[in-house]
Amino acid sequence: MNPLRPWAVVPVKPFEHAKQRLASFLSAPERAALARAMFTDVLDALAASPWLAGILVVTNDSIAGAQASRAGVTVLPDSDGGLSAALERAACYLTANGVHDMLIVPADVPLITPADIETIVCAHRRGPSVTLVAASDDGGTNTLVCSPPTVIPLSFGTDSFRRHRQAAWSAGVEPKVLTLPRIGLDIDRPADLCALLAQPGLTFTHACLHAFGVPERLPQWAERPPTADIADSLTTLPRG
Repeated sequence: MNPLRPWAVVPVKPFEHAKQRLASFLSAPERAALARAMFTDVLDALAASPWLAGILVVTNDSIAGAQASRAGVTVLPDSDGGLSAALERAACYLTANGVHDMLIVPADVPLITPADIETIVCAHRRGPSVTLVAASDDGGTNTLVCSPPTVIPLSFGTDSFRRHRQAAWSAGVEPKVLTLPRIGLDIDRPADLCALLAQPGLTFTHACLHAFGVPERLPQWAERPPTADIADSLTTLPRG
C-alpha cells in the first residue's frame, strides 16, 4: 500500500453565485442550497477518509468557511482571482507549510466516497508526479493530485484535463490517469441532475433535490422549447 497521505484542497465559490448554468432550471435560493448540500457531501467524504493528512477549504463564503471551521478544517481566504488562482494560492500555502502532496477535489462531486479517495491515493506515485481524474463529459479536471503541490501550473476551466496532462509532460512527468465515475460526475447542467438522481444514494444532495421536487420537474423542463442557453442539455434529458 502507498503510505502517501496528501492534504485535500476544496475550492468553494460563494453559494449565492454558484451553479449559474442551472439558472434556467433552479432559482437562486435553490442553487445556493444545492451548492451547500454538495459541499457538505464532499466535506463529509473527505473527513471520513483515513488517507488524508488534512483538509484545506479555499473560500470567501462565510457559510462555507464557518461550516469548514466547525468540522475542524483549515480555511484559506480566496483571492477572488478565479479558480486556478485560488488553487495556486492553496498550493503555495501548503508548500510553505511543508506539505508535499496536494489532492484537489471540487465542491460539486457529491457522489465521492472515502473508497474513491483511497483509490486515488494508492494509485498516486511519489513525487514529482501528477494524477488526474477527468470529468465524465466536458473535458474538465475533477480531481488532481500534485506532488509537490507546485509541480505543474494549474489551469482549470474548459478543456483543463488536456492542459493539465500537457503541463505534466512539459514538466517531465508522466501523469497517472484514473477513471472514477462517481468523481467524474460534477453538477453543472440539468442533464447532470438526471445522471445524479439515476444513482442510488443517501447524500445531502439527493435529499436537497427531492425536497425541491426536482425529479418531477426535470421531464417537464425537458419539454420546454430550446433556447440558446439550454439546448445543449436537452439531448441528454429523459422525456416525460
